Amino acid sequence: MSEPMKPITAGLGSLFANLERRARETLDLADRVRAVLPEPEKYHVLSASYREDTLVVTTDSAAWASRLRYLHDELLGALSEGRETPVTKLHVRVGQAAG
Repeated sequence: MSEPMKPITAGLGSLFANLERRARETLDLADRVRAVLPEPEKYHVLSASYREDTLVVTTDSAAWASRLRYLHDELLGALSEGRETPVTKLHVRVGQAAG
């Protein structure tokens, strides 16, 4: 019987493990942001991250970025719960989808 596959970071040191953990946290946060947003806004979120007390959300166009800015209070309220450092600012930017 063959051994199960090991994670790609196995044996590569803590640097890659930390990178993988941060990438997973970023993907999870983007999913949490989408869960808070109504349709169709949720489908235009590319990524999300925290920068100290700021939630940074990347959208696929300027039009959707503007619409997300109007949801400032809902986003910050929902995503501040349970954080050591409360989120007090929202920064929405435009990015490009990978692919």
